Amino acid sequence: MTSSESEAKTHFTEDGVEYTPHSMMHKAIVRMDPTKLEMLDGFERNESGFKFVPEGSNVRVMVNGRDWSEKRILVYGCTSTKEAEGYVETIIDRVTDIDHEITLVSGPDIANIAVSGDLGTQLDLERLSVEISQQGLDVEYEPEQFAAVIVRIEELSVTVLLFSTGKFSIQGLRSLDDIEPVITRIQSLIE
Repeated sequence: MTSSESEAKTHFTEDGVEYTPHSMMHKAIVRMDPTKLEMLDGFERNESGFKFVPEGSNVRVMVNGRDWSEKRILVYGCTSTKEAEGYVETIIDRVTDIDHEITLVSGPDIANIAVSGDLGTQLDLERLSVEISQQGLDVEYEPEQFAAVIVRIEELSVTVLLFSTGKFSIQGLRSLDDIEPVITRIQSLIE
């Protein structure tokens, strides 16, 4: 899968596990003149910098950093890197339209991906939480508080939620290429 095609569609592993990447976060670095971004339509100041919400979109763009330094542009909610590039270009265009200098230093690159999917089998969460913890992994299961087993797989730097229906969610992925190896690891945990 290339980073320019939409990743927010259903995919299948070789052995038939269904998954969908979503809620991608991209990061870009720009160098720019001090600019009062709140003066531009659609930008509002918040605790960490500025927020821009493109009209008619679920995407959120955060711009933060000091006035005289490089700034980070974080784009939340895109379905592909190509889409994130478009939002970064919009920010650059908006700043240059008011005659301020801005230069793209790097990115946008994927910084985080959430994935949801279905293992296609029912899970006994009580038994599973005990078995996974015996494998030395960090496991939480409090069914009165949350109806999923939460597994932190430190060697992969991800957190996995496993539901009794066989559905799962993975948080913390940094690359599209990491998705299927994490799913394989999940399958090894439930066997």
